[in-house]
Amino acid sequence: MKNSKFYFPKYSLLLLLALLTVLFFIYGFDTILFLHPQSVHQWRQCDCLSFSQNYYHNDGTFFAPVINYLGRDGDGKTVSDFPLLYYSIGKLWKITGYHEYVYRLIVLIISISGLVALAKTVEGILKDSFMGIFTALILFSSTIFVYYSNNFLMNVPAFGFALMALYFFYRFYDSGKNKFLYLSMLFFLIGGLLKTPSLMGFVAILGIYFLEQISPLRFGKNGRLFPRPKSQALPLLMVILLIALWYGYAASYNEKHNTGIFLIGILPIWDISKAHILDIIHFARILWLSSYHSKIMQGIAIVLFFFVLFSYKKTHKFLWYFMTFLGLGFILYLMLFFQVFNHHDYYLINQLIFMVSIFTAFFYLLKYSFPKIFGSMTFRIILLLLLAYNVKVCAKNIHDRYHVNWLNPYLTDTKELVNITPYLRSLGIKRTDPMLVEQDPSFDITLYFMDQKGYTTFGGRFRDSLEIRKEIKKDLKYMMVTDSSLLKRPYLQPFIHHQIGRWNKFYIFKLNHRNK
Repeated sequence: MKNSKFYFPKYSLLLLLALLTVLFFIYGFDTILFLHPQSVHQWRQCDCLSFSQNYYHNDGTFFAPVINYLGRDGDGKTVSDFPLLYYSIGKLWKITGYHEYVYRLIVLIISISGLVALAKTVEGILKDSFMGIFTALILFSSTIFVYYSNNFLMNVPAFGFALMALYFFYRFYDSGKNKFLYLSMLFFLIGGLLKTPSLMGFVAILGIYFLEQISPLRFGKNGRLFPRPKSQALPLLMVILLIALWYGYAASYNEKHNTGIFLIGILPIWDISKAHILDIIHFARILWLSSYHSKIMQGIAIVLFFFVLFSYKKTHKFLWYFMTFLGLGFILYLMLFFQVFNHHDYYLINQLIFMVSIFTAFFYLLKYSFPKIFGSMTFRIILLLLLAYNVKVCAKNIHDRYHVNWLNPYLTDTKELVNITPYLRSLGIKRTDPMLVEQDPSFDITLYFMDQKGYTTFGGRFRDSLEIRKEIKKDLKYMMVTDSSLLKRPYLQPFIHHQIGRWNKFYIFKLNHRNK
């Protein structure tokens, strides 16, 4: 059943790109694209940039990445995500020059490509271009998706590759051609290497594969979705194998060098007390709840989920099971990573696929069970009003993240570090000369802005003179104190007699043999 009024596949891509361009300016991307790392999770942004910065300087190799923070081993060797983009951007900077907007632009292109893939997938399933575009734009009205789609973290790029993977899987479903299955698994592999939560869709497909083998259920258009289960299991198994190999290597690499910097594992709910659980729920609700989507949209998604769930006989079989497996995966994911949700909004970016699956399944149910409602102009106007409201909420949230001081400490803090690097070099400080930053509780914020190797006070390190002296005996050469009030602290007194410079509020000292 095609509704010709709303089905225009030849022009839908152009319309979607035009609408995304409008939203580009509504969200202020024309300004954000050229900003330094700042606002929510500036810490993690600088960690990501630090990987690329070191690749740019030819420090480390593809499978042996390093960051500016030297860690307990003193070599800066650590790994988080598969370094495909970090490495590529670091090498691209050698051609374009070192510009952070190049990094942002690469992430944005991948994000938009994912939205296009989503729109074409839903369009193909429903034979309705309007609904394809609407679904993509609803995703692009989620604050966490929008904020990180023009940023430095790997979560949205991973999600973008997963959306492309789902597009090719739809093509496999529609045509039965194995080349699309292999392409789908390739993109799932890339997304999963960047961030394992992007594999939620893959896991749901894996569940459907096994269900088709052990039950009379058939998920294809005219029978089996996987008519050659043994040979068609190969690309699925390759994804699992390569993901396992990479994260096994990453865990071993970190254990050998600087463990504890990046999480490679889980932080489950059952490892903490009831009081701690309640604290996390409280902070997540206050800080991040509105960042996932407007409260209205979240409420609608919950209602639609149960509506589709209890309409099993009327819903597309594959879409129903896909949505249900994602729902179960969502609950399991919350339990496995519960401890991060009071501070880290980006952990739920890839879970937005659950919301996408709800809307897709609901629209399919509506089209074939309630065609008059589905095809009515009134219904689509309501959807446009809902979209407009969500865009308004999202635009305000994005504005606040960059303009409200408590959300963006960069406005009053690290902004003063911009352009400090030439000054450091004028003092004779090489980028490889280890410098201690007192006080920076992050790994890389100050060190990244300075383009400097060194140490910070992360984890309570360097809070006594003995520990500082111990590091001086190894290789510590300089110290930066980030505020004049810190100069009065007793444990710093032995190290502030040889000041060699000052940049805004930052005091720079040389640590020599006398400090030992």
